[in-house]
Amino acid sequence: MSVNILTVENLHFCYNSSEVISDISFSVSRGDYIGLVGPNGSGKTTLIKIILGLLKPYRGILTLFGDDSKIFSQWNRIGYLPQMVSSMNPRFPATVREVVAMGLLSGKGFPKYLNRADRMAIDRALELLDIRQLKKTPIGELSGGQQQRVLVARAIVNCPEFIILDEPTAALDPETRDRFFALLRNINRERQVTIIMVTHDIGNIGQYASKLLYIDKKIIFYGSFGDFCISSEITQFFGEYAQHVICHRHNSASDYNPLRNHGTY
Repeated sequence: MSVNILTVENLHFCYNSSEVISDISFSVSRGDYIGLVGPNGSGKTTLIKIILGLLKPYRGILTLFGDDSKIFSQWNRIGYLPQMVSSMNPRFPATVREVVAMGLLSGKGFPKYLNRADRMAIDRALELLDIRQLKKTPIGELSGGQQQRVLVARAIVNCPEFIILDEPTAALDPETRDRFFALLRNINRERQVTIIMVTHDIGNIGQYASKLLYIDKKIIFYGSFGDFCISSEITQFFGEYAQHVICHRHNSASDYNPLRNHGTY
C-alpha cells in the first residue's frame, strides 16, 4: 500500500495582499520523484518553504509524515538544499568536512559529537560528490560549483527519507550535474527515498523524475509523465510538440509522430 509522505490540502499564501499560492492540493507518496516546475514568480520556492515549516500558510492543511502539527520535529528525516544565490564569504572559517557534518549534527541531542559511523557517512557523501580531496579546505575558498556540491553532500549525508532541492544544479558543470542526477535517481530507486526537486529545466527533468508538478500560483498539472504525454489540457497549454518533448517518453524528438494514436505509447 502506498504511504503518503506529504499531503497538501487547499493551500493559500499571500505576500501583503497579493496571493502567490492559490488553492493548491496534492499528495506525495513514498518513493515519488517529483519535478516541481513553473515560471519565475509562480510560487515554487514559497511552496517549499511552507512544506518545511519556514512559512505559515494563509489557509490550508499540510501533513508531513502523517503529522500536521510537528513539522519542525521531522527535520531529521528531511534533507534540504536551498537555492544558492551567491558564493560564501571567502573568510567563512568552516571546512568542507565541517559543513557536511552539520547535516548530521542538526539531528543530534546534546552533547553533539560525531562518532565513527558519522565520520564514515561524511566521507561517503564527499566521495559521491567527488569532493573528498577538498574536505579540509575552507568552504569560502571554493568556487560556486564546488560550494554547491558541498551543500548537496550536507543534504544527503544523514540518508534522509525525503529530500527537497531548490535548483540544485544551477552552479554545477555539465559533467557534475549528470553525475548528480544519476546519484539522485539511484537514491530514489534503490532506497525508495522521496524527492522533490525545484527546477527551471522542464526540458530534462522528465529523464529522471517520475512525476511533474507544474504550478503557476495554482496547479496547472500534477501527475506522471505518461499522463502528461496524453493530457489534452497540457496540449493546449504547451502545444503538442513541446508536450511530447518534455514528457521524455519518446527516444528523441524525431520519434514523435503527431498522427500516431497516443494510446500506442
